[in-house]
Amino acid sequence: MADIQKITVQAVFNGAAQNLYRNRKTKFSVAYITGSKMKSLYPAGGFSVVGQIGRGREEAGTLQSGDSSEPLYKVTKMPHSRVAGYVQVGEHEFVAVVRDTLLFWLLGILLFALLCVLLGFLLRNFAFGGEEPQTTTPAGVIDANAELGEGEVSVPEKTETKGKSIKVNGIPTMNLKAGQREQNYVFSNPEENPCYFKIEIALRDTGEVLYTSDLLPPGYSISKFSLNRALDAGTYNVVVHFYCFSFDKEQRPLNNMEIKTQITAS
Repeated sequence: MADIQKITVQAVFNGAAQNLYRNRKTKFSVAYITGSKMKSLYPAGGFSVVGQIGRGREEAGTLQSGDSSEPLYKVTKMPHSRVAGYVQVGEHEFVAVVRDTLLFWLLGILLFALLCVLLGFLLRNFAFGGEEPQTTTPAGVIDANAELGEGEVSVPEKTETKGKSIKVNGIPTMNLKAGQREQNYVFSNPEENPCYFKIEIALRDTGEVLYTSDLLPPGYSISKFSLNRALDAGTYNVVVHFYCFSFDKEQRPLNNMEIKTQITAS
């Protein structure tokens, strides 16, 4: 076996070198055989590793290549590292080239974190079968079924919403008619609210949207509406989303709310 204190690089095994190890600090460079190539050269093993360069814990000597040398370490498994290949130093003796993989590990963690953020964003926007309303000015039109006496709705230029609370009436079990789309059920927007409501009913298990209203002004109610499809007789777990927009001509998106309830279709 070659002297462990000072080992000299030999001619590459049958010219099999495929990569170059270079240390800019020591100005040392040497060709090495990749791990995959070593498997083809020694399919049944039969070679020995007498040291390693690149990374290590305990120095054992030097690896000499021409007029330059590189610290040689005893063979040790290192965390966040991999063996990139082997430098030939004897007939069947090699020095392992160890590469640091910490940077790739950190990049992998960063990529995973970014994917989690992206997944969270997608779930937030598509959890119930569609994107949360993305609005421009105006955000929408007043629902044709909104009811409150006579006349048109008087919409202010701007409504101050900072510090104001938004009230949503509770929704017990919704009793709807099976086999038809047209339904009668009252959704109200309390008069003291500083916002429009846009109401959406979705199935909790699949996210299918059963109904979406247009804008419901404060002080108004919807008592009749049409489902996207008729429901068979039965009980359905649903979530009612209340998308809120400032009650003015800007119709700025505000905080949204939701109520989990059930539909009983009979």
